[in-house]
Amino acid sequence: MTSELFTRLLQEFAILGALLLLGVLLRAKIKLFQNLFLPAAVIGGFIGLIFGPIVMKSYAVLPVPGVFLKDFALIPGILILPIIASIPLGIGMERPGETAETSKGGILPMFLLGTACAFALFALGFGTKMIFSKLMPQLEIYPAFGMELSLGFFGGHGTAGLIGNIMQKLKMPYWEVAQGVAVTSATVGLVGGILLGMIFINTAARKNRINHLTDPSALPEEMRKGYQPDVGKQDITCRETTHTSSIDSLAFHVAIVFSVCGLSYLLTGFLKSHKVPLLSNIAEWAYAIAIMLIVNLIIKKLNLSFLIDPKIKTKFTSFLVDFSIVAAVASLPVQAVIKYVVPMVVMFIVGFILVYLVIMVLGNIFFKDYRFERAIALFGQSTGVMMTGILLLRICDPDMKTPVLKDFSIAYALSTMLCYAMLLPVIRLLPNSGAIFFLTLGVAIVLLVIAVINHKFSGRTKPV
Repeated sequence: MTSELFTRLLQEFAILGALLLLGVLLRAKIKLFQNLFLPAAVIGGFIGLIFGPIVMKSYAVLPVPGVFLKDFALIPGILILPIIASIPLGIGMERPGETAETSKGGILPMFLLGTACAFALFALGFGTKMIFSKLMPQLEIYPAFGMELSLGFFGGHGTAGLIGNIMQKLKMPYWEVAQGVAVTSATVGLVGGILLGMIFINTAARKNRINHLTDPSALPEEMRKGYQPDVGKQDITCRETTHTSSIDSLAFHVAIVFSVCGLSYLLTGFLKSHKVPLLSNIAEWAYAIAIMLIVNLIIKKLNLSFLIDPKIKTKFTSFLVDFSIVAAVASLPVQAVIKYVVPMVVMFIVGFILVYLVIMVLGNIFFKDYRFERAIALFGQSTGVMMTGILLLRICDPDMKTPVLKDFSIAYALSTMLCYAMLLPVIRLLPNSGAIFFLTLGVAIVLLVIAVINHKFSGRTKPV
């Protein structure tokens, strides 16, 4: 790599950084963005998209060079590796008192329902693809269409890059369109999830189904605007696990993540060069998760957990996610994506209905305690991102007096790893949409059956 390429990369991140700052400013000033809790990365990305050459062509207010836009589309697929690799780091290393006590039997039903919903969304997406391939053959829908529903709703904007990464590795020419559809799915899910979540909360409040309700309009102003002006109230997020005379704590955590990424590249390179059956076809990110699980276990076994602060890791991955989102949105191939607007609209509408039935309806049956709080957190996760679920949960449980957040966090981590593990078999079945439909639907049904069995044979705790 030449210095010219490094300079171009720095220039590209300078543009993305400026768009992020613009998103922060607009979020702080515009009520609509505050009420929708739109992340600055999404706002900035759409500003770059709308006022850039993709939408405005030669009249672009932001004349971003075409080569930069091509790189923007590649960035999410590159950054997704350290984002995914970092997931297992720090699991089981929370300090005593950092999180609420876990309720008996709370994690399993949240994991089962959340994961079942994710696979049901996969099935719905590919089912939509099969139907519209028959109804509108002139669209020539690409083989992977439908996968974006679950990855967009359940994974959010950050995992849009995962589609691009996988399909690029498999030399699928439609990877950029699929990434664009995933970004669209994530945006629709995020906005719709928050709006519907607020409606559900207000309805539940009138029926007295929430234990520690906060009036949604009474949320802290800094939460809406996106910044905390009072220095005394600003959170101190991370611990200094290492001394700066040796290495900065952030650098230490980043070094672990990057080292695991490097090992995953070396492993996949070795397996491919030796043409090892099956194993040589597995993507780097899958090996990265497995390697990080081993690293995390070794750290715990050596009693070195004091060196790891999960919050530092989260801050680093959040930084990567923000830049991934703004790059993915700003480079969204509008003309290619809009071609599929009809099946997308149908898929999104039915997707919201599906999430409601699986999470809000079945959750009211399977959860033993804090039923609505658990359901609304999962609803936010299944239509937006984990932070959407936490946002909706905070309205219902502002002081985090319930164990729901802890249960939700663990269930989400387990669901994410299982869904990522199942992505490879799903991808390998392309373009056989029928096989993927029945595989993902079958997994969803099995998980729901396990949830029924767990509900039947587990004892009732604190009914709410």
